[in-house]
Amino acid sequence: MSFIKVNVDWPIPFTSAGEFLSEAAWSHADRVMDSYELILGVNGIVYIQEEENKYEVGPGDLLLLSPGRRHAGYQASTPGVSFYWFHFDLPEEFTVLTQEEMKREAALIHKALPRSCSIRHLYIPKFMHLGANDRISVLINQILHIANSNYLTYHSVNYPFTSLLIEISEQILSSYSLRGGGAKGDIQFAKILEWTRIHAAEPLTVSEIACRFSYNKDYLTRLFKQHTSKNPLEYIHSVRIGKAKELLSRTTLTIKEIAAEVGFSDEKYFMRLFRRYENMTPKQFRNAYHRTFMNND
Repeated sequence: MSFIKVNVDWPIPFTSAGEFLSEAAWSHADRVMDSYELILGVNGIVYIQEEENKYEVGPGDLLLLSPGRRHAGYQASTPGVSFYWFHFDLPEEFTVLTQEEMKREAALIHKALPRSCSIRHLYIPKFMHLGANDRISVLINQILHIANSNYLTYHSVNYPFTSLLIEISEQILSSYSLRGGGAKGDIQFAKILEWTRIHAAEPLTVSEIACRFSYNKDYLTRLFKQHTSKNPLEYIHSVRIGKAKELLSRTTLTIKEIAAEVGFSDEKYFMRLFRRYENMTPKQFRNAYHRTFMNND
């Protein structure tokens, strides 16, 4: 696997984006592009070949196609396949890193923290599995809305698209931090955090999480505060609100149905909490980013 390292003192130039959905068997067109294309799988498998390399892009997968290279579908996808696509350009100066170089770079970045709390580059993978990510889903819907709203400001889409790439880059750096042999306690907490995220829609309590991992309740609370700046309940609420934002953006479920889906039995409490986190109601959030572009060829 390779990675593109690019400076983001200025936003990445965005060209176009959309959501592809095919109701029939489908195969990607044979073509050579003059821009980069980022594909994020949503449903089904997309079979794409770039030059001699073949990729299977499934739900939660990311694939970066480069300009000047021939790519085409090498196998038909089943009906219902869907994915997001983004066309963009890159500055002339960037670096291509191998997986080993990326690993060393990530280690240097994490070693420098907290002395240096920020970097001026982002890292775009050639291919990786992102998995479910509520922040990425919300960013995608914001980008599609702005791209199809005829904004007058030149960088109106460039900035949110760059934010999407930054979110992807941060996920890469986090994954290498865990692989790179961080402290045992940090790795164990990462497991606790992921387990809590997966089960956040369930009626979890701090005591249940502590019991699940054989931790003292007060000590677990201190760990959450140390690593996330939130106590366990605040973290669970943030995960639930993040999932709610995705459902508001992508589905037609009612507010009551979404509240139940993310773990709130009390619709009014969910609405109060959502407003506290987002400074707007769920309905206002849903109406804020609703424009999109869909294609099937």
